[in-house]
Amino acid sequence: MKSKIKKGLIASAACLATSIGASLAMSANAPVFAGSMPSNCSDIKPAFKKEASTIAVVNADNYAFAETEIILGDYVEKIAKATCSDGMGVFMHLRKAMDPKDKTILRANFDTLYSMAVLDLTSPATITLPASDRLQILEVISSDSWIPLQSSKPGGYEITEEMVGSRFAYVIIRTQVNMQDPADIMWVGEIQDKIHISQESRGEFVQTKNWDRDQMLRMRSNYQKEKEAKGINSEDVFGKKGEISSEMRNIGVAYGWGALTKKGAVYPSIAIPVSGKGLTLTLNDVPMADNAFWSVTIYDKDGFAQGDNYNINSSFAKKSDNGSYVLNFGKDSTKENFLEIYPGSNATLRIYSPQEAYFDGSWKVPEIHSAIGVN
Repeated sequence: MKSKIKKGLIASAACLATSIGASLAMSANAPVFAGSMPSNCSDIKPAFKKEASTIAVVNADNYAFAETEIILGDYVEKIAKATCSDGMGVFMHLRKAMDPKDKTILRANFDTLYSMAVLDLTSPATITLPASDRLQILEVISSDSWIPLQSSKPGGYEITEEMVGSRFAYVIIRTQVNMQDPADIMWVGEIQDKIHISQESRGEFVQTKNWDRDQMLRMRSNYQKEKEAKGINSEDVFGKKGEISSEMRNIGVAYGWGALTKKGAVYPSIAIPVSGKGLTLTLNDVPMADNAFWSVTIYDKDGFAQGDNYNINSSFAKKSDNGSYVLNFGKDSTKENFLEIYPGSNATLRIYSPQEAYFDGSWKVPEIHSAIGVN
């Protein structure tokens, strides 16, 4: 992977961090302002209102909508704080991996830098992706958690209410990065800054219901159990309206809201043996596009990362002499390509831009094996 960093870029980034302020620089959500930054960001309130105060029932018909409304409202507030704006129609660019302590999204990826925006499509918007040497994927999610648009091609994309199917939309752009290379992270930040959004009126976000969160969490758990019990694949639960059923869509929301459709990535689960020593996973010839990559992430039973060693990907994993990658699971952090596991943990393999060998079964997802007697 190329690192196209220059000394002048480091200096300009340092100046930007200084001007924005220490607290924002530490959060690594360095925004780009259209004009001069307001002198007092606390005076700017998120463009977010709730129309109902009574608790609303969550059922199979509105589960995906309820989860999405809550997530979008949360992100309007996050974006507003990070960008010193009202949180609508503006990108929040993360300058480092997702914070594992952030519980907004289940099974977040730690392989790409996110750029996120919430849109009120009362006024159409245009998103422009820059040309670059990196895999960069645009995804648009409707209020009902359908995915009407996903693309990795540079250019302009008009986002309308008619196209999305709802007034509000969540836009997430993933940009490939080597998280172990500070220079590469800086370079990808420059690529993020070339992403543009234009909209005549940014509008506001309206949460229509005060959803029963306990009920929603119970449904989330039930859908997760259904996916596991039926062995449902990730590629069957994310897509456009009409491509998959509402039930499959609900399972996808519960498993990992915001995930890509199968054209962008697949997310096979890999079982971790409950006992055994010297647990390893060997990856060979992973079927992905030339500019893509794979990763393995460890989550707890609720779908969140724990500890420090929870993710590894092909950007920085150490390759064996025979060209394969051997990942080590357990508690010994001195081992190469180490991932920590614990009771209840589970592993997700991500393959970005998967190729036909994955879908036709000619490439099999490997299993984690135990070397008996190995400490």
